[in-house]
Amino acid sequence: MDNICEQLVTKTRTGADVAKIIGIMVGSVLLAAVCMFFAMALGLTFLILISVGILALGIWLLSGVNVEYEYIITNNEMDIDKIIGRRKRKRMITVDISKATDFGAFPGAEDIDADATVHATTGTQTDAHFLLVEHSSYGTVKVIFNPNERTREAIVQELPNALRTRMKHNVK
Repeated sequence: MDNICEQLVTKTRTGADVAKIIGIMVGSVLLAAVCMFFAMALGLTFLILISVGILALGIWLLSGVNVEYEYIITNNEMDIDKIIGRRKRKRMITVDISKATDFGAFPGAEDIDADATVHATTGTQTDAHFLLVEHSSYGTVKVIFNPNERTREAIVQELPNALRTRMKHNVK
């Protein structure tokens, strides 16, 4: 039976995100105002088009602050995509769950060493989990993400038997 699961999570806004939003808004409005001032003072009508373009660029940049992550599990593979502003999708990594060496709750697992780390979290570490897996290109990869119950069950179903057995013994 095929094991298929998808989950979409939205990254929560941080102080840095709010600062970016404010900076983009203030910067684009100021630049457009300066262009409009020179358009009115010097009678250069093309500066009106430039100011409209600056405002449009500001709106486009604002939409790029919104970030979502999609976890897609298909049998023993997990793909993690980053979706920026609902307009651009980028594949972050594809891992083979059957090559996993550890899986569990992330708080308390920060000291686990890995060759590469993939952060695909909502920004809250309270419900975050990690998956330590051997990757053919990156070596040992630690994936930090926020799976819901259904996604966790789909992952556990594909873990190597030795890891699944060890996890059952640790729970008891």
